[in-house]
Amino acid sequence: MSMPLRDLLTDWPDRFRHQAVLVALAADTDPDPRQLAMALLDTYHSPATPTEVYHCLLEAGEFELANGMLTDCRELRDGAARFRQALGSARAAADEAVRLKVGELQRRAEDADIAPPPGLDIDELRERARLRTAPVATRLAQYEKILDQDIATAVDALRGSTGADERSPAQTAYLNDLLTAGQLRVARAVLEREPPGALLPEAVPQLPPWRAAFDPEVVRQVLVDPSAPRVAEYQRWEPTDPAARALLDAYDDLMSEMGCTRQAVVAFTSALGRFLGTGDQLAPVTARSDGAGFMTSFDGLFAEDPLRHFHETGRVDLFVAAPNSPGLPSDLAGLQQCVAVGRGLEPSGYLGGEPCAVLSTRDLLRLLPLTAHRPIAMLRLLARQWPLAVLAGRSPKDLDRLLGSGETRWQRLRWIVDLAGLGDAVVVDEMESATGFDTGLLHTMLHRVAPGQPRTALLPGGRFASWQGDTDLVRAMEEHLAGRCQDEAALATLWAALYVAEPDGRVRMDDVRAVAAMVATGKDTATAVAAGAAALAADGFLRPDGEDDLRLLPQAKVLGMLAQRAEERLTRAIARLPVATAAEPADAQSALLAQLTGWHINRHRLAPDFAAYQSLTGADFTDRDELLSTARRVLAQTEAGDRLAPDGTSLLDQVLRELAAELSAAHAQVEVDIRCPADAHAALSADALRVVFYEILENAAESVSSTGGGTVQVIVQIDEPDLVVDVLDSGEGLVGQFQDRPTLVFRKGRTTKGPDRGHGLHQVRSILADVAEGPAEITLGPAGDAHPTLRGVHVHLDLPQPADRADR
Repeated sequence: MSMPLRDLLTDWPDRFRHQAVLVALAADTDPDPRQLAMALLDTYHSPATPTEVYHCLLEAGEFELANGMLTDCRELRDGAARFRQALGSARAAADEAVRLKVGELQRRAEDADIAPPPGLDIDELRERARLRTAPVATRLAQYEKILDQDIATAVDALRGSTGADERSPAQTAYLNDLLTAGQLRVARAVLEREPPGALLPEAVPQLPPWRAAFDPEVVRQVLVDPSAPRVAEYQRWEPTDPAARALLDAYDDLMSEMGCTRQAVVAFTSALGRFLGTGDQLAPVTARSDGAGFMTSFDGLFAEDPLRHFHETGRVDLFVAAPNSPGLPSDLAGLQQCVAVGRGLEPSGYLGGEPCAVLSTRDLLRLLPLTAHRPIAMLRLLARQWPLAVLAGRSPKDLDRLLGSGETRWQRLRWIVDLAGLGDAVVVDEMESATGFDTGLLHTMLHRVAPGQPRTALLPGGRFASWQGDTDLVRAMEEHLAGRCQDEAALATLWAALYVAEPDGRVRMDDVRAVAAMVATGKDTATAVAAGAAALAADGFLRPDGEDDLRLLPQAKVLGMLAQRAEERLTRAIARLPVATAAEPADAQSALLAQLTGWHINRHRLAPDFAAYQSLTGADFTDRDELLSTARRVLAQTEAGDRLAPDGTSLLDQVLRELAAELSAAHAQVEVDIRCPADAHAALSADALRVVFYEILENAAESVSSTGGGTVQVIVQIDEPDLVVDVLDSGEGLVGQFQDRPTLVFRKGRTTKGPDRGHGLHQVRSILADVAEGPAEITLGPAGDAHPTLRGVHVHLDLPQPADRADR
């Protein structure tokens, strides 16, 4: 009985010289005997060496077969280590190819705002690719075909809803470009957030680049001189109307050998204003004392609607350089927005870092042919030279004010990104996705992105270079978040929340407490988490979501990235928490409640849960756990600055005398002298006054007690429409750095009284800033000669009276 051909070849020693035979034998189903015979005959008369077959298998992605050869083929045993290294490298390359392809498909699905094809399991595909790449490639091709079909269907649906009849041609063309590029999510955002008729950056074409072969000075001279021979290539820069012609002529006079005069500067700024559409609004012209040129200003650069909010007055300083000026004077750095013109002046090339932007001859010529949107085109040239703070503000608070509210945030960010040369709506969408429009994260991201480098899916070279690969940027956003945490408790709670957060941002506090306790021993993590959660809620980073749950705000992708390192960061933060004291739990609880009794309870009277705490302490029966939980919330709210509004009306004399009695009981060595008119009413609630004067009087009492005792005096005078309050003490006065810079005492954490101090006067200034009938102000300094014996610290307050009393 004859043996089947497959069985014969399976044990045939020379099978390792015939790649097709090995592949056929490894098939999942029995090969047709005739096909198997043909595979053998094709290479029978010219067999390859086992080494050649092995490398061919690697190139074909037949890694399982190649691995089998290393086990069964004697000819490969001498170089086994080298062959295994080649196999490992080939598998790693295949693994990376699968990862990149799956990432591309997932990214395309995300950009199109549709679900990726079902079954796109990257772990399974990578595992299979370690055996054979051909089946994996087939499956990926199938997934891509499905995705292409889904995207095409979604594109057709969106094209029907673009409202092309209502939108400008520029809007419609840009939307079509987004759809063609597969950026359906961005296209939807544009449709929903940018109403028909809105002026989009894409409606203002970018200026064509200057051809390096043309000398700007030669072009200018030809355009100015009507008798000069016309050069066809120069026609593109011919002025289009009288305003453009007048600007060119005025600029030519200014650039002449003897033209930098006061009259020439006036003529140029007047022509520039008319060119920008503001008419003749002449500003004073001042000759610089150093002979470097003239200083003046002009209007119109921020005249168009999308730009007005970037500059409240719209007036921009202008430096006109004298012919022999060596460059830009250093004192221009102190101006917020400044433009310079002059013979030979050119932008430095360091985009985003110059306090004074140069309008060169080349760039002025590029502007002359424009008939519309001249301010936007000119601002694009200048803003990319200025620091980004000109457009985005110096702080997150500035950026928040500039962006406004509602859909204006998206629209204004579009213009910031465009004017700074960072890209288009695709970049804005990436920024929103990364930061959740949290202005702190967004401000960090804007200032870290390389200026002058447009990033968009619509430019040659592919899609926007994702921020997720920018390790410096991600690190900067992490540092920003850490900087917003007031202490280690808040920082530990942040990392614990990121570690346990669900995909939708929900955070279960039981999970936060559990994971914090799991990584630490000997630390009071429960108290730290309670205080940290309150601080993060006050910052707006967390918000309540149910009885004992929170939700992460914002919905920012960077939080998902940071969650990957949350366990390590949490361990570090917990390690820096203070070690729990060895006192018995009952003693610790008593110490906690002691902070909310007697004189010191006044510090917490504006905490939102303070009234609930007082109700519990006054009840006939109170659950101790509930009391402790409420007390912790009150303490955490005070620490985080989470408080009620200070508005109300109070009799200041009554509040001060009640506080004086409580202070005397707490500080026996301190005499309190209150001098206040009986009818002095303040436009603050009694609780707000108690918090403010508790912090001031406690500081004074501590200083007086440190010298063995003395006096604290409070003098109140009615000076319509305010109450003027002066607090003096006989203590040691300001010490250390506060002697020369007393305003430092109002900064959070600045103190000479040891750890966990330095919050009180910061809170006082913050409370007074929130008074609705303000201004309410506080200053502090050495007493000096204000009193013959009370030479410690002098605190001065101006408190508003209620409007109905101030008007009497």
